[in-house]
Amino acid sequence: MGLPAAQDFDFDIDDYINRIIPPSQLHRLPRPISRFLGYRDVPSQELGNVLVCVWASVGAFCGLILVMGVFQASHAIQSLHPPVLIASLAATAILDYQTIQSPLAQPRSSVLGHTISAVVGVGVTKLFMLRSDFERLRWIAGAVCCALASSAMGLTNTVHPPGGATAALAAVDPVVTNLGWYFVALVVLGSVLMLACALIINNIQRQFPVFWWTPRDVGRLQEPDIEESSQIGEGTLEKRMTRAAGSIGQDTIIISPNRVVIPDGFTLGREEKGILEILRDRLRDSIESDEASDEVRKD
Repeated sequence: MGLPAAQDFDFDIDDYINRIIPPSQLHRLPRPISRFLGYRDVPSQELGNVLVCVWASVGAFCGLILVMGVFQASHAIQSLHPPVLIASLAATAILDYQTIQSPLAQPRSSVLGHTISAVVGVGVTKLFMLRSDFERLRWIAGAVCCALASSAMGLTNTVHPPGGATAALAAVDPVVTNLGWYFVALVVLGSVLMLACALIINNIQRQFPVFWWTPRDVGRLQEPDIEESSQIGEGTLEKRMTRAAGSIGQDTIIISPNRVVIPDGFTLGREEKGILEILRDRLRDSIESDEASDEVRKD
């Protein structure tokens, strides 16, 4: 028996937890609320890069001012003698307000990535502090913190590059080191405030987030009931998809509102699957919107 192939060393936590994550219910909320949580009946059109840069600047300014203002105004926080700003949050501002369609900028990554990294950073730093020569080893502790935080984010699908800086700060910045576990709370607070600001600024002319947890299916998945499927021509949409797959060829990917048909033997990466599922969800939302409009006109 030979050694396993490199691609066999794979772990996807979403295979285990997505089944207990409830499906999005944003479409049930009032339109003004759902809009600023990222939901659209029809996906927003892309803006030119000039407007993107304008909104990114506004967002970064408002987000960082909000975080620093809360830190400065809270007597409880000031009693801990925190830094004026957690530097890694400034890096988060670029992702949260500039590259808002990146998977690295979505809420799961921006909040949980920072949180996990802070926990790893503080934990590793406290272990290093058990040594009497900790000050001489800060630079090694910082590297270890960043390395372990990278792995932790990767295994939990919460990769957020500024999280590496968050973890390293716990070891290399004496002010942050003195905060101890309070640093985790400040990171969580700062990340949530940055996200709240992003939901407002980014949804004025753009759309954010692309997804809250994952672009993949969540909840208990059930096969669609063919008897209840919409009848189209000679048969159901699923039947017609099956026939289409056979007639078009075995090298064709077909997307319907309920499923994605991939040719046998054709493999996709995790991000590629996510993109196909986003397209499927947009198609489903578009069809539901058209049906709702038809019902309104009939009434």
